[in-house]
Amino acid sequence: MRPLSRRAAILLLLSACASSGGSNAAESYALDIELLESTTEEIIAQQVNEMRARFAPGAGELANDRALGIIAHERSDDMASGAPFAAERVQRQFGRNGAIGENIMMSKDFSRAFDPQGFARRAVQGWMESEGHRENMLSARYQKSGVGVVISGSSIYATQVFWGPPRVNRVLRNGRRGIR
Repeated sequence: MRPLSRRAAILLLLSACASSGGSNAAESYALDIELLESTTEEIIAQQVNEMRARFAPGAGELANDRALGIIAHERSDDMASGAPFAAERVQRQFGRNGAIGENIMMSKDFSRAFDPQGFARRAVQGWMESEGHRENMLSARYQKSGVGVVISGSSIYATQVFWGPPRVNRVLRNGRRGIR
């Protein structure tokens, strides 16, 4: 039997608290975590676009894509459960043609006072200091992005998924253009 996803466990907890007249503290805690996650996702997306504007002004701003955000959040949730990377999710949603990239990060925070701004700053700075992650962030090939953050105990997982349309710029032997 597959373990419950984090979101399913939260919903189950909320349902149990509501049906048993349980405390509003558990409900508030679950909602606070989701608020912290979504706030951090927005900050990361904003900071990545600031880096693009500063270091790759011709690349343009990444459009926030809801489907990519869901995939990114699922990926962070999977990492929290120990699962390996699976690019198939992006390919199922957007097709095999086009550019796909991913930046991931995991951090421990034992302070119990999670700071979305500080975590986002560390994530984006860490990605900027890594050649492959920086390339993903600044590539003009990517036009859309989604960010997913999951807080699981003292561990915080962040994923940013990038997508760009296929390039049509190769001339085939028969004179037609091909997709790359």
